[in-house]
Amino acid sequence: MSARTIHLPRDVAWPLRSDFKTSLICWGGFIALLSCYCMLYEVLIANKPADLASSFRHVFKNWGVWLVTTPLLFAALRKYSTKWHNRAVELAALVAVVVFISAAVPVAIDLLTNARDAATSLMIFLPRYVAVVGVVYLVWHVFLRERRAVAETVDVAPAPAIELQPPAPAAPEPQPTAAGQDALLVSKGADQCLILINRIECVSAAGNYVEIIERGQRYLMRATLKQVEDLLPATDFIRIHRCHLVRRDEIERIKTQPSGNGTVQLRGGQALPMSKKHKQALQRYRPAE
Repeated sequence: MSARTIHLPRDVAWPLRSDFKTSLICWGGFIALLSCYCMLYEVLIANKPADLASSFRHVFKNWGVWLVTTPLLFAALRKYSTKWHNRAVELAALVAVVVFISAAVPVAIDLLTNARDAATSLMIFLPRYVAVVGVVYLVWHVFLRERRAVAETVDVAPAPAIELQPPAPAAPEPQPTAAGQDALLVSKGADQCLILINRIECVSAAGNYVEIIERGQRYLMRATLKQVEDLLPATDFIRIHRCHLVRRDEIERIKTQPSGNGTVQLRGGQALPMSKKHKQALQRYRPAE
C-alpha cells in the first residue's frame, strides 16, 4: 500500500530560510552602501554635518519594504518556474500585487509626514520598484534557481526506509533497460523510494542533483544528468537541452523560435527550453527524403 503524503511546513523550511537570508544579505548591503553614499553627499555637496542615522532612515523608508516582499517574489518564481508559460497571467498578477504593496509603504509614509502628495510619491517609487522586480529575478536566477527542486512533501505513514512505488494497474510490466534495471533510487523529503523508469516524464539538472518528474511528482537524485542519461533507455528518452532530458512519448508540442531555440511542451504540463544544438536530435523522426 502506498504511503499517504501530506504537506508539512518543515519540508520547505530551508528554502524559505534561504530566501530570507538572500534578501537580507542583498538588501542589507544595498541599504548600508546607499546610506553611506547619502551621508557623504550631505557632507561634500550640501555642506551639512554627517548624520548616518538620518541617512539610514531616509534610505530604509524607500527600500526597507523589499526585505519582506523579495522572499515573496522568490517563492512565486519557485512555484511558477517550470510552468510559467501556462500560468503567465497568474504570475504577472501576483508580481503586480507585490509591487503595489511595496510602493504603498513609502507612499503612505510620505502622506503621514506631509513630505509629498500620493500621486507625486507614486510616480517616484512605482518605476523604481518595477525595475527592482527585474533585479530580484536576476538574483533568484543566479543564486536560488538551482535549489528550487527541494521536495515539498514528506511521507508520514508507517513505511520502510526504502519504499517501492507500485505501478498503476493499467501500466504494462516494466522492461529492463540496457543497464539491466527498471527503477531508480531517489529522494523524497527525508526519505528514499524507488520509482519506475517507464513512468518518468523528464529529468532536469539542479546543481549537484537531478530533478526527476514521475507522474507529476518531483524527486531528487544526487547524480549528474549524464550519469542518469546512461541509466535510461536511449530509445525512450531524448536530450533537448544541456539541462533537460524528456521521455519521447511525453512530448505534446514543440515551439520553435526564429533563433533556432524553442520550447518543448509535455503532456504533464511542463514547458522546458529546447536548445538549437539538441533540436537536431529530433530530426531523426522525420521521414527520409
